[in-house]
Amino acid sequence: MRELYLPKDMQWPKLAPQILMPGESISSLVDRQALLWGINRSQLIREISPGIIGQVALGDLDVSGRWMFLDIYAEKTGVSRGALEMHCGDRREALLKPKDRDAYCPICFFEDATSAHTPYFRLDWARIFLTYCQVHQCPLFKWSHVLPDGTRKLPHEWLMGEGIKISAVAQFAQDLKLARAYAYDVRPKRPISREAWACVKYFESSLFNAGVGAAKYNAMNWRSYSIEDAVMNLAVELAKDATKNGRLRVDESDAITFEDQRVMSFTFKKGPVRPARPTWFSLTGKVRSIACRRALMYRLSQSKIEWREYVYKQSSLGSV
Repeated sequence: MRELYLPKDMQWPKLAPQILMPGESISSLVDRQALLWGINRSQLIREISPGIIGQVALGDLDVSGRWMFLDIYAEKTGVSRGALEMHCGDRREALLKPKDRDAYCPICFFEDATSAHTPYFRLDWARIFLTYCQVHQCPLFKWSHVLPDGTRKLPHEWLMGEGIKISAVAQFAQDLKLARAYAYDVRPKRPISREAWACVKYFESSLFNAGVGAAKYNAMNWRSYSIEDAVMNLAVELAKDATKNGRLRVDESDAITFEDQRVMSFTFKKGPVRPARPTWFSLTGKVRSIACRRALMYRLSQSKIEWREYVYKQSSLGSV
């Protein structure tokens, strides 16, 4: 490491101790550490782990458990390597691209801040097949303050544990208000939108409980892989009709006018069919908007495949 060749008083000091919060991703912890120093995540990683190890880690911090980076980071932060590994995923393909992991729950953030903790990003929020908060039963929203290297900026007051200041972040107040409306079952109001929202939650919850799209291999079994393969293949086929502005093209007969376009977005013009070999990359490359991803989950839940029977069948076979 570079600091070995520097005078002792010039070596990079240890980072301020931070507590890993329940379900927190490694990238969230690194972002919090970097912001306390007034820098971004890539600058912090290059300082504490220069060379190839840091470069590899920057590729995807949330699945870096197999690399020596965790040994270095554990030594710098005082957090045990074992604890860091527990917060790492090892299935890169089932997660959104690192720079697209900007989904968050406003209510979780509010509760974090009002409990004198710095709001943090959960690893589960990076899952492709999850677009709502299972704790508060509300949609996840896009955190808009993201730097080019993927650092998710937080207000200084939040970092200092000074409580929540809603006006400190543009859009947060609107996100929180809408999230609470969904959590308290005030929205959506229209019957067709309520039905669509219920379908999305039920479908995503079923996949989550079956281990489909999990961030860790140990959360899956052969039934999970079987279901996941069927879902992923159909999802890639539907994702070919995603637009650049974050909407999902569908036939007019399949579309619904969802009342909150920031939650679920369709457009009624059928897009051109482009043959593609189904891969996870095809999915993450096309569906980057969380509203479009949620619309995709709705279309999956309404597909001709009877997912409930399929999941039950796979579970029954596993119990034989």
